[in-house]
Amino acid sequence: MFSRLDHDTPPVLFPKDWAEGLKQILLNIYGEKCIKDEKTFEVYGFSYPTEVLMVISYVGLDKFVSPITIFLSADLAEKTKTDDIINDMFDSVGVFFDSYFAKAENQDEIWDDYVLDWEETEFAKLQFFYKVTRENIGLSIEADLLLGE
Repeated sequence: MFSRLDHDTPPVLFPKDWAEGLKQILLNIYGEKCIKDEKTFEVYGFSYPTEVLMVISYVGLDKFVSPITIFLSADLAEKTKTDDIINDMFDSVGVFFDSYFAKAENQDEIWDDYVLDWEETEFAKLQFFYKVTRENIGLSIEADLLLGE
């Protein structure tokens, strides 16, 4: 559904305590901005046999406010150190939100750096892919559950 690659098997969702732990880290770092913006973070992780996917949304407490969502995808091989990949991907999320909040504080600049197609990048010697959208992942997941997908 959200993955960069086509898969024959459904994803394994990362545990809720993992997602909650990452959310708490983000709130500890960006909590003042969240309060000011009346927003919070949602964190999702999906694992496929050949791909790991992390999705983090900066969502409004009012569900009608459009979120900023970053998708990060990395290829998995048999000897891949998944924990290292996830840690590096999460570190890159910090760089992304640092940039986002820096522009948000400067009223002369409007943040519009959306990347709708997967782009390849390197961070901490890790090659991975990312895209940035306004998709509300929580609502997309709820819709798929209602539709039985």
